Amino acid sequence: MAADETPGAVRERAGTTRFLWFLLLAVIVVPVTLFLTAAWLNYRAAFDDAHERVVRATDAIDQQAEKVFETDELVLDRVAEQVAGMDWPEIAASADLHRSLQRLAASPQVAAVGLIAPDRTLVASSHTFPMPPIVIGERSYLPVERAEGGQLYVGAVTRGAYSGQPQFVLARDKPHAPGTPGGGLIFVSMQLSSFVDYYRSVVDPEQYTVDVLRADGAVLVRYPGENLIGRVLSPNSHFRQLTTVNPERGTYDTASELDGRERLFAYRKVTGYPVYVTVGLSRSAIVDSWLRLMGSHLIFGLPATFTLFALVIVVLRRSAAADRALAAARIEAERRKVAEDSLRQAQKMEAVGQMTGGVAHDFNNLLTVITGNLDLMLRRPDDAPRVRRLAEAALRATSRGERLTQQLLMFSRRQVMRPEILNLNRLLLEFDGLLRRAIGESIELKLHLDPGLDPSRVDRGQFEAAILNLVVNARDAVDGDGQIVVETQNAVLDATYTIGNPEVAPGSYVMVAVSDNGPGIDSAVLPRVFEPFFTTKEVGKGSGLGLSQVYGFAKESGGHVKIYTEQGIGTTVKLYLPKSTERITETGRPGPVPLRTAAGSETVLVVEDDEAVLATAVESLTDLGYRVLVAHNGREALDIVNGEEQIDILFSDIVMPGGINGAQLAGEARRLRPSIKVLLTSGYTGVALAHEHGLPEDLPVLGKPYRRDELAARLRVVIGGQGA
Repeated sequence: MAADETPGAVRERAGTTRFLWFLLLAVIVVPVTLFLTAAWLNYRAAFDDAHERVVRATDAIDQQAEKVFETDELVLDRVAEQVAGMDWPEIAASADLHRSLQRLAASPQVAAVGLIAPDRTLVASSHTFPMPPIVIGERSYLPVERAEGGQLYVGAVTRGAYSGQPQFVLARDKPHAPGTPGGGLIFVSMQLSSFVDYYRSVVDPEQYTVDVLRADGAVLVRYPGENLIGRVLSPNSHFRQLTTVNPERGTYDTASELDGRERLFAYRKVTGYPVYVTVGLSRSAIVDSWLRLMGSHLIFGLPATFTLFALVIVVLRRSAAADRALAAARIEAERRKVAEDSLRQAQKMEAVGQMTGGVAHDFNNLLTVITGNLDLMLRRPDDAPRVRRLAEAALRATSRGERLTQQLLMFSRRQVMRPEILNLNRLLLEFDGLLRRAIGESIELKLHLDPGLDPSRVDRGQFEAAILNLVVNARDAVDGDGQIVVETQNAVLDATYTIGNPEVAPGSYVMVAVSDNGPGIDSAVLPRVFEPFFTTKEVGKGSGLGLSQVYGFAKESGGHVKIYTEQGIGTTVKLYLPKSTERITETGRPGPVPLRTAAGSETVLVVEDDEAVLATAVESLTDLGYRVLVAHNGREALDIVNGEEQIDILFSDIVMPGGINGAQLAGEARRLRPSIKVLLTSGYTGVALAHEHGLPEDLPVLGKPYRRDELAARLRVVIGGQGA
C-alpha cells in the first residue's frame, strides 16, 4: 500500500473480499436453488403430462372395447333371429345353423359362437357339427338390462372347451318357440389375443398396463400380466371404491392390488356394458423419465457451476492474499506515519524555536525602545520637546509591534479581511515610497505595471503587507546590492496549469510578481518556504512569518502564489489574485480625520475585563471630553443598560469572560435601547469572531492596539459621521 493509502481504500478492499465471499455462496446457493425449483416444476409437469397420456390412452382403449362389445352383441342378435321358433332338437340337427355360426365366428375378436340349453348342455357351436354332448360348468355372469327387454350377460374368464385358452363370453337369452319352455343362452366367446394385440400396438408394456374389468372387479383382460386374468379385485380396492363414487370415469394414484406396483391409473366405463377399461402408468417410469431430464440439465449445468466456483475460489484466494498484503502495507504505513508525525513534530518544535527566537528578539527590541523612552520621559517630564521626541519613538515601536501581531493573526486565520475592488497599479504607485525606504538606496527598485490591468477584489492592508514582505525578502536575498522588479499583468490559468497546481481553479487572474537577482533558493529548502515560522535566516533575524503571510493572503483572497527560482540567477514570486468584473470602488487612501472631542453631554459605557486596558480607555475617553461609565464584563454592562443612566455609545471588548461576549452584549443593548451606538474592539477579529463569537458584519470593530486619535476618529464615525 502506498504511503497515502486512505481508510476508504482499505474499506473498499475489505468490501471486495466480502463481496467475493457472498459471490462464492451465491455460486452454490443460486444454482442449487434454481435446480431444485426446476426439478420441482419439472416433477409436477412430468406427472401432469403422464396424467394426460394415461387419460388419452384410456379413451382410445375404451373406444376399441366398445366397438368389440357392440360387434359381438350384433352377432348375438343375428343368431337370435335365426333360431327364433326353433326348438333345441332342431338347433342341434341344423347344418345350416352350424354354417351360419361359422361365418359369424370368422371375426378376429370372436373365438366361438354357440348355444347352451337350459340344462347347461352345449347344443350348437361354430367349432364342430354335429355337436357331441358337452355339459358346460357353472359360470358367473354379470347381467345388464336392455331397453327393448331381455338381459345381456358378461361372463367371467374360463378355459375354452375346445381351445383350453382363457376367454370370457358375452351372452343373451335365447328366444323361445311358442308352446315351448323358455331358457337357454346364445353366447359369443371373446378372443383375448385380439385385445392383447391391439394393446401392444398402443402402449409400451415396460411402462403401461391395460385391464378390462367387470364392474364387480373381475379381471377379463390384462396386458401385460396375462397370468393375472381371472383375478377379482376386493371391494376395498381403489378401483371398486372410486367406481362406486364416480361410475363413469376417473383417475387415481396407488399401488396396484394385483402386483403391488405404484401406478397412475385412469379408468372409463364401456358405454352400455358393466365393463371398465383401465390404463396404469408406472410411477417409477415417470420418475425415471424425470430423472433423465434433470440429469441432462446437470450434464450442462454442473461443469458451468464448477467452473464458476473454481474461478471465484481463485479470485477469492487472490483477494485474500491482497488483503494480507494490504494489511501488512497498512501496518507499515502506520509505522511510517508515526515516524513522519515524529519528524513533523520535531520540525514544528524547530519552527517554534525559530519563531520564538525571532519574535522574542523583535518584541524585546520593541519593548526596549518603549521602556527606554518612557523611562527617559519620566526622568525629565518638564522638557516638552524631548518628551515629544521620545513619545513619537515609542509610538513608532508600537506600530512595528502591531504589524508583527497582524502577521501572526493572519497565519492563525484570525485577521479580519475587508476586501474591496481595487486597481493594484494605483496601490503600488502609492506604496512606492514606502517600498524604496524599506530596501534602502543601494538597491534598485523597478515597477513594470501593465496599463490595462484588470481590477481585483482584495484587502488593501493585507495586499500591501504581502508586497512589503516579498520586497523585504528580496532585499535580504540580494544582500544590499542588486535589483528588485515589481511587475503586474493580466493572466489566464488554464486547465493544463491547474493539473500541476490542483489548489488553484482555472480562470482569469491579476498577476503581481516580485523578482530579484539574488542567489536563488536551495531546492532542498523550497518546499518549506511557506511554512509558518520556517526561516533560513539566523536566529534573531526573522520569525519566518513573511512568506506565510503572503501564502495565507493569497488563499484567503481566492488566489494562488507560485515561486520560480534558479541557483545563481534569482527568484520570482508570482501572486495570482482573482480578476473582478465589478467596478472599482476605491476612493483613495483616507486622509487624516480631525480629532473629535465630546460635545459635553455624551456618555460612553466602556466594557473591558483587562484593568490596564480599561484604565487606558477611560483616560483616553475622559481626555476627549466624554462622560465614562465602566463595566468589567457583559453582565455588569447589562445591569447598567437596564438602569436609568444615559448611555450614548457602548464601547466593548468582544472576547470577555462571564458567558456574554461583546457581540451578544451589543445585540441585547440594541434591543433594550434601540438608539444606542456601538463600537467594539478586539485583539483579533475575522473568522474567529464571526464563527466563535457570532460577530455580525454590520458592527464596527476597532482593532487593538489603538491610539487615542484612532479611537476619536472611530467614535466620530459611529456617533454620526464627520458632520456630527
